[in-house]
Amino acid sequence: MDSIQDILLLILTVGGIALSIVLISAIVRINRLVEQIRGDIQRLADEAVPTLQKSREVAARTEDALSVITDNRRSISTAVENVRKVTENIYRLEQILQEQLEPSVVGLAKRLAGLRTGVESFLAAWRRKP
Repeated sequence: MDSIQDILLLILTVGGIALSIVLISAIVRINRLVEQIRGDIQRLADEAVPTLQKSREVAARTEDALSVITDNRRSISTAVENVRKVTENIYRLEQILQEQLEPSVVGLAKRLAGLRTGVESFLAAWRRKP
């Protein structure tokens, strides 16, 4: 029975040694992975800090631009309203010119064309007289 116990003890010892080797190997792998993760996190942190600073700058500039736009909103609205009124006035002037002035100008042009025709006829008739 002693020999069976010795064999079992030897098997148990070899198993413990194998288990210890596997455990040490696993711990080494885990340590490498943790170091790699730590390096990746450090690199991300190094890259994230400038990005966050740029984001803060962009936010500050956006806030400044929004402030300027908000402050000048009334002026911009007034300018747009003035442009709209000027455009409406120009449109009304064009309509008035088309409705009132154009017929007069066309009539005058027709009268001048008729007068020219009459003068040409008179001169042609006067030249034919010997």
